[in-house]
Amino acid sequence: MFERLKKYDKKAIGQFIRFGIVGIINTLITLIVIYFLQEILHVKYTISNFIGYIAGVVNSFFWNKLWVFKKLNSNFIREAILFLVCFGICYGIQFISLLILVEILYVPDSWAQLLSMIVYTLCNFIMNRCITFKK
Repeated sequence: MFERLKKYDKKAIGQFIRFGIVGIINTLITLIVIYFLQEILHVKYTISNFIGYIAGVVNSFFWNKLWVFKKLNSNFIREAILFLVCFGICYGIQFISLLILVEILYVPDSWAQLLSMIVYTLCNFIMNRCITFKK
């Protein structure tokens, strides 16, 4: 039993590390898009946030499917739909966090974007591991 648990822990840790690497890349893509729209083009922070997350989620799906969770021969359509549903839920939680940070707690929107990304990342890993790409 302990042997099986040890193997499971190694797999989960490996997935989380790979997820973290993909997350860093996604975060950079998302932030570049957000800050470009927000700071250079002066697009409202809420719209910039949405467009940035869409850019990140497209990148995220393919890297998570192929590298993190290694689901090479699985049902692409099913996983894409589940991934989008999980994204929608996690994005909703993140967006509420962003609004609370900016509108209620008066955190500057640039910092609030970063803080709300932490919420999104944790929620997203759990949902994709347990729902989208589960065995």
